[in-house]
Amino acid sequence: MNTTIAIISLVAPILLSGLFALKIAIKQNSLRLLLAFSAAYLFAVSIIHLLPEAFGHSEHGETVVNNIKLTGLFIVLGFCMQLIIDTFSTGIEHGHVHLHSNECHDHLPYGIIIGLMLHSFLEGLPIYNLNASGDAPAINHQLIYGLVLHNIPISIAFVLLLKEHKTKQGSILFLLIGFSLMTPLGYLFSYALQSFGLQNYHVYSQAAFALVIGIFLHISTAILFETSEQHKYNIAKVIMMLSGIVLAYIIS
Repeated sequence: MNTTIAIISLVAPILLSGLFALKIAIKQNSLRLLLAFSAAYLFAVSIIHLLPEAFGHSEHGETVVNNIKLTGLFIVLGFCMQLIIDTFSTGIEHGHVHLHSNECHDHLPYGIIIGLMLHSFLEGLPIYNLNASGDAPAINHQLIYGLVLHNIPISIAFVLLLKEHKTKQGSILFLLIGFSLMTPLGYLFSYALQSFGLQNYHVYSQAAFALVIGIFLHISTAILFETSEQHKYNIAKVIMMLSGIVLAYIIS
């Protein structure tokens, strides 16, 4: 996968799903099922593929123990960072559409928009990451697959939120395009750092990768717990979750 295909793969699903939500009414139950599938996939791929890869990179170099501790630290930081971002975004990364009052209908939810954009940018940082041998950067395919499945329900929730706020269609399209470009910008930022010869790029790459794993773990577990109603899961949700886990295993 080259840079052009990677960017198209990140941008196209957001735009298509967002435009779909803009033109067609989507039921909350359908969105919850899609969120359950994407969350299960994201959680499974983090455990099966991303975590072993992150700690595998830690084994390269002279200070193995310190590298492993660094990876673990940034996973925790990523988890906590998403908690902070949630205070601004009100959990739209989980597929939530929150309106606080009738007055909110007439104003853009700037905190939510900024939080979502920051979240999306951070997710793009480790796409240009160390390869399996730990010596040269390459595009991380597994991370892109996870982001695609993660961003589809998020873009739908984002458009639904903007529609509830009575945002003009032109403004919705503008914000949707901006959202779709944030992850590629994060990827290009890391690509530029490597291209201009950042010292100890492998340390930055490892930290960014671990940070996003922490974000993924927070989001996926939050969605899976919040998907339940009174801590009960119906058959459809369980099937969607199992499907996400199976898909993650097959792809990994």
